[in-house]
Amino acid sequence: MAEAKLPLIHKAPVEGLTIHVARARLAIGDPAWLDRLPDGRVGVFAAVCQRLLGLLPRQRPALLGHLGPLAEEIVAPSLAHGDPLRVRIIDLVPEHLANGFPPEVYISVWGDPRHLHPVLLANGLAGGPVPPLRPAGSGLEPV
Repeated sequence: MAEAKLPLIHKAPVEGLTIHVARARLAIGDPAWLDRLPDGRVGVFAAVCQRLLGLLPRQRPALLGHLGPLAEEIVAPSLAHGDPLRVRIIDLVPEHLANGFPPEVYISVWGDPRHLHPVLLANGLAGGPVPPLRPAGSGLEPV
């Protein structure tokens, strides 16, 4: 039976875009995958549309860009252990809609969070126990 996947990263930008977002025909909800690049960064890959001889469209795997340092640190243990990850494109702004700004692509990453806790502790994002919502002895005691 497949294990339930939980969100590891809700929304992370893809940095250093290497494609033309509008011509690649990417859409929200398209699957992607993560893999290590030769320089050690975590690359984001997806099937993009490339034209053969300028006429015939075909889908080819291509490097979209890479993850930022914090997102890379979060998914690196899962990649090292070979955990299956569900990566989807969740937001994008192509060149013609960017209004003079650079194009943007955002992904979400879902997987098994068992390797996530040590990374969050190292970054100071997970601490000790959660404080109570209301201090004890607040005067709202039953009679």
